[in-house]
Amino acid sequence: MFKRILIALNILMLVTACAIPITRDHDVNVAMDRYEMAYRETVKNDPMMAQNIGIMADVLQTVDRRYVDDVNPEDLIDKAIEGLKAIPEDDEGESDPTTRALNAMLASMDRYTGYMAPQSFSSYRESLDGHFVGLGIHIRTIDGQLTVMSLLAGSGAEEAGVQEKDIITHVDGDPIDGLTLAQARKRLRGPENTVAALTIKRVNAPTPLKISVTRREVEVAAVAHHIEGNVGYIRIFSFTKKTGPGVTTALQDIRYRLGSGLCGIVLDMRNNPGGLVSAAEIVADAFLDGGNIYSVENRGRELVAREADSGDQTQGAPIVVMLNKKSASSSEIVAGALKYQARAKLFGEQSYGKGLMQSLMPLRNGGGLRLTTGRFTTGGGPTFHGVGLTPDIPHKVEDGESDAQQIALAAQSLNCSTGMTTAFATTQ
Repeated sequence: MFKRILIALNILMLVTACAIPITRDHDVNVAMDRYEMAYRETVKNDPMMAQNIGIMADVLQTVDRRYVDDVNPEDLIDKAIEGLKAIPEDDEGESDPTTRALNAMLASMDRYTGYMAPQSFSSYRESLDGHFVGLGIHIRTIDGQLTVMSLLAGSGAEEAGVQEKDIITHVDGDPIDGLTLAQARKRLRGPENTVAALTIKRVNAPTPLKISVTRREVEVAAVAHHIEGNVGYIRIFSFTKKTGPGVTTALQDIRYRLGSGLCGIVLDMRNNPGGLVSAAEIVADAFLDGGNIYSVENRGRELVAREADSGDQTQGAPIVVMLNKKSASSSEIVAGALKYQARAKLFGEQSYGKGLMQSLMPLRNGGGLRLTTGRFTTGGGPTFHGVGLTPDIPHKVEDGESDAQQIALAAQSLNCSTGMTTAFATTQ
């Protein structure tokens, strides 16, 4: 009797497990039927109709199965249809209906999930390789204004005199007020060696400035390093495919020049917006002798965990990590792993607090989906998403305090012999 009950229970569990994906697929199919009907009613005589509807189906199914939280396909399609029907009355809006629909749907989920049209997706992947064609600025919308957050060394923007905190109001004479960040980026992009005429509002400038910036290929420096006294200084600007090799090269040079005389490492990740998680894994592994680097949860279940290999490349030398409120994502993964594995002290400000994992997924039209697929914890510590990492040695930058002074203050916590400066060698 017990054997029969056991067999029945096993069959019931198997049927239940199989029913979950079947039910999910059914919900997606029902939602897609509504979207297809709306598309056919809204977009007339589209020769690419089947492909464009198929792209939405691919994205909805991927989101339904892989997004960090459970989703309701019907609610998502409601948003997609709203975007689809938001037909622009002039040239200010997005003309492609599929892009409108995807942008509206994905914007309802979280601020980091989004769709990239083919050209944007190609440019984004190039930036992760460490180079791209553009103006060479990092921008963000602050209080509805397109603000320059930082400039890349050697870029057209730096050469033309664009500055941090500049507010871009016009591109080629056309106002950008009211555009989304994605729309503004599209306006700023263009072929290599073309010129973007920017109108800029600058603090303390009595009138708007007119600055012409040439778009060109920019090599993004990933890592820079310097030796001062018996301290090694390593600056990580971003996490690209060049970052891991760059840190390895920096550590090799520091060990070669200092040997057993190495007293400590200043690891500077201020203003680092993040990038590739795989690069963060390599960097953290270089300073750890085992232990958790990060773990990722999806819908309450552990999706993946990464542990450091044995073999600390600094042989246990003290480390101080410099952070500020612009240090985010992959920089927080590295800093958190070193903090919670008791390997480093954190110096500076509370970090940004972006603990969501994004996965890049190419689509059949050449575009791509950037989808939030997990939440990070790092070093076995608590989640840092939305709260950031708290510094062990808090430091708020005072007015007039130079970069060199900040670095010197961080280095003092190592109790080493140093007169730290900011002159360093760039590595790729």
